[in-house]
Amino acid sequence: MRFLFYFILTAGLFACQSKEEPKNDKTTTTIEIANAVDETPATEVDSALNAINEQIRADINNKDLYLARADYYLENQSPKEAMQDINRAFRIDTTYLPTILKQADFLTKSSKLELSKNILDNANDLYPENSQIQVAYSQLYLVARNNTKSISYADLAIKYDMYNAVAYYLKGFNFLEKGDTSTAISSYQTAVEQDPDYFEAYLELGLVYSAKHDPLAIEYFNNALELKPNERRVLYSKGMFEQEHEMFNEAMHTYTVAIKIHPDFREAHYNLGYIHLFYLQLYRQSQQHFTDAIAVDPRYKEAHYNRGYAFEMLGDINNAAKDYRKALEIDPSYEYACLLYTSPSPRDS
Repeated sequence: MRFLFYFILTAGLFACQSKEEPKNDKTTTTIEIANAVDETPATEVDSALNAINEQIRADINNKDLYLARADYYLENQSPKEAMQDINRAFRIDTTYLPTILKQADFLTKSSKLELSKNILDNANDLYPENSQIQVAYSQLYLVARNNTKSISYADLAIKYDMYNAVAYYLKGFNFLEKGDTSTAISSYQTAVEQDPDYFEAYLELGLVYSAKHDPLAIEYFNNALELKPNERRVLYSKGMFEQEHEMFNEAMHTYTVAIKIHPDFREAHYNLGYIHLFYLQLYRQSQQHFTDAIAVDPRYKEAHYNRGYAFEMLGDINNAAKDYRKALEIDPSYEYACLLYTSPSPRDS
């Protein structure tokens, strides 16, 4: 049997064309929102960390407390500190499965796939026919872009535990990558049947149905929001679905709620401006929303361009030209801002 001490993590881990209609920055913002992390007030962060630290001082050999603090550090984007706490937990008990799985997960997410597999192989020797270990293998092969192997390990996890919601979720993700949308939906639905509080599965179902232009997307986004009312990804995705399906009042409400929770939510500011400009043709209101987006991100070229367009529609050519120039200063190849002095003319929707 391989010995796990070998795998303690080290500190080292870790061209201009004619101007067109206002641009909806859907692709860019979708990627950004998908990667966004909800901000937690500093006082709340400090109190949460302080509480764990106090517990550790009172029980210095409690491996679960180190794993809890590692989770805190990972959620707050401090991987080095998380790795150190995983190692501390490991030194206390080298055969404790939650620590071993945390090690493997950390390595998988760090793209250290061979090391992660070595840890899982050893764990599989220690704990044969364990569903959680098979899930970890499935996650590893999903990262490795080997969908066939990832699905096979998820199936093995379900064989050992037919109620394992994560295994069904991973199958859904893999089938979606393989282009089998129907089977992906079925797998995600089974995941939420096994775990009605599975936020990520509801979000994925919302996204899948949104791509199909199916109103069921709203239901799944709402289910996700019941679990995490402040989650940016869901608020943005729901607002985009409503916007794209001409549910403008609903979309504006969703974006307004999002801004109330996250005043720095630049995409919500931008999309409110876009709705007022492009759909409602309320140029002064759109101008203010684009200004709010620029206040959050002064280099938001799309907001500068569309604010310039709003100024142009209001007959304010000087301010329009300033915003078009700013968009080009930010990105000299930005095609939509290339013609700075075009007289106002109707734009087709």
